[in-house]
Amino acid sequence: MQTTPDATPPAAPPVTGDPLGAAGLEETDPTIGPADAAGLVDAAAVQHAIALALAHGSAPPSREELVELDALLRGHIRLLLPIARARAAVLRPSTAEWLRYRARLDWITNQVGRGLGDGLPSARQQVRSLAHDCRWLLRQTPEWNRKATP
Repeated sequence: MQTTPDATPPAAPPVTGDPLGAAGLEETDPTIGPADAAGLVDAAAVQHAIALALAHGSAPPSREELVELDALLRGHIRLLLPIARARAAVLRPSTAEWLRYRARLDWITNQVGRGLGDGLPSARQQVRSLAHDCRWLLRQTPEWNRKATP
């Protein structure tokens, strides 16, 4: 395709370095701060999704149920991550607590970037991992943790 010198090239999407966008999750709205995100979190809905994902039943969930749970958990994680990142920002850098916290946030970001996999066992494991991450993120919110400051 040829372009004239005065033609404007199409705008490329901004590179954020956050794999959440690459994983099918939209970036969190930059106008919504961690305190606003905390107001959008429905803790009961998050706990219900976690319970569904971690439930042990006699019949394993179907692929369709796992896909729905995956999308639900990713949506909750999208709201909870800015709150946890804000908490990390107020921790003293290079302390053991900060290093553990950043490692966990990096782990969660990595997990969200992964797909469900081809088989039912890998999809089930991925959903369970997202549920554990979601539970940890929920516990970082000010409602659950007095030390958390958005």
